[in-house]
Amino acid sequence: MIKNIIFDIGNVILNFNYKKILDEYTTNKEEQDFIEQYIINSPEWLGYSIIDTGYITKEEAISIVQDRTNHVHDELIKTFWNTYNNYAYIDERILALLKKLKVNGYKIYLLSNINIHTYESIKDSGLFNQVDGYVLSYLEHQVKPYEGIYKTLITRYNISPKESLFIDDNEKNIQTANRLGFIGQRVEPDSYQSIINVLNNLSKS
Repeated sequence: MIKNIIFDIGNVILNFNYKKILDEYTTNKEEQDFIEQYIINSPEWLGYSIIDTGYITKEEAISIVQDRTNHVHDELIKTFWNTYNNYAYIDERILALLKKLKVNGYKIYLLSNINIHTYESIKDSGLFNQVDGYVLSYLEHQVKPYEGIYKTLITRYNISPKESLFIDDNEKNIQTANRLGFIGQRVEPDSYQSIINVLNNLSKS
């Protein structure tokens, strides 16, 4: 019996389609390609989520990427790092969904790779006040898909994995969750309907 529902934040509750953002941010194809290759897919960001561990600051990440790219686009790197959160938004439908799930008796938790700057940009959304607990990577110095951060969630909130549905958009994160005994379900990025489909299937099981 499912008692807990655990949500990722990025691309699940917080919409951030970087392809669309790049189109809004700049129409220059060379700049778009540069941002995708050297910023978004860098070890500091998606590559190894180093900034999400809390071990480096945004300013340090900017400096590292600028140096790695031989300072050919210093201002572009700095500006994008400092403004990308302006293009992300909390899906209000999911906030309403969380309230409904709690009324129906579920405990709701968040387990997310997130840096302090993104946290600061969404902390006033009401998200963190609606859940029973959360484990955020930058506070724990742990990131998914590695087991440590899942175990932190389990022990801190005395969660039984077999009684817990874990929702994430990243297949590697789901694989770790399933290995630890959670009922992991991957959803499509930034898709409210995909989450609804998972929950509807849960109610039928």
